[in-house]
Amino acid sequence: MTVEEAQAELLHRVHTEGVLAAYEASLAICRDPKAPAPARATASSTLFRVAGYFNKENAGGSEKEPHEMSADELAQAVRKISAEMEAVHSSCRSNEGGSGIFG
Repeated sequence: MTVEEAQAELLHRVHTEGVLAAYEASLAICRDPKAPAPARATASSTLFRVAGYFNKENAGGSEKEPHEMSADELAQAVRKISAEMEAVHSSCRSNEGGSGIFG
């Protein structure tokens, strides 16, 4: 096996096995009430970022970053994201017993 072939195989495994393992680990940390707060915050932030919730296009065109927002603006953003996540969870619950989120 050449170096290029080994690198290609490793990259393929990272894109398949690694991504799934990372997703499952982040989700497990988010769901673990005993996980340290910084770990839960990092894991949830990672999931939101991967899902695209931190993209300006998905923030309703908002030009402000969270650190630039007032308390009211942050509360509104949290309500919006919470509603979107509840819609996703509802959709997943209605599909239970089906093929799941990945297939």
